[in-house]
Amino acid sequence: MIKEIYINLDDSGKLSSKENIAVYGGLVFLSKKEKDKFITQYRSIINEIKCHYCHKNKCDKLCPEIKNTNILAKHKRRIMNYLKKYYIVALVIKNQLVYKHILLNKAAKGRFLDYSLRRMIKEVIKSLINNGQIITNSSLKVIINIDEQTTKNNGYYNLHDGLVEELKYGITNFNYDSVFKPIINGKLEIVINYQNSHYSYVVQAADLLAGTIRKITLNDPKTLDNLVNFKITLP
Repeated sequence: MIKEIYINLDDSGKLSSKENIAVYGGLVFLSKKEKDKFITQYRSIINEIKCHYCHKNKCDKLCPEIKNTNILAKHKRRIMNYLKKYYIVALVIKNQLVYKHILLNKAAKGRFLDYSLRRMIKEVIKSLINNGQIITNSSLKVIINIDEQTTKNNGYYNLHDGLVEELKYGITNFNYDSVFKPIINGKLEIVINYQNSHYSYVVQAADLLAGTIRKITLNDPKTLDNLVNFKITLP
């Protein structure tokens, strides 16, 4: 048996000295069945409210995407109440603590975001192992769905190979003379899908979560634990 998990992510805010934080947020599904059930019910909710966001005189079936930046409060509450039934994850990057030379260089920012995502995904999987939802000796397939626009803006350098190395083989940090042991002992497959959010309900949901997580972190961070099941803060 191969255990499949789905990690669905989007970002909010930029890694920049002009902003306080950058955020990734999203949902984790522990099986294809759970993912498919989510999409069916989420699509149903979207279909019921989507006409509120179309201002065309005649319907051409080309519905606008409902995003965190344009959704009405009453509709967002309905969707968020549904999302809270699932495993919500968050990564918060405190920009003021990131080295200035990273913030000033596009390639360095891309590498740092790549590192941050690897850390987040690894810690999410460790959390699931600790909760007994993943067995370290079993075969694991990790499917990561992320907004393709995020990729265009930030760039990722070797997210796939970096995750395989950290999860399956471990990392040796020569600068600090430390070794991080692997956490998956069975077979491991990593699949990364960069998706157009207009056609991906899981990425649309991640967009709403990332924006909400960022807003809560900026305005009332103590209440974030009421929303998320897992959170990591960097650096």
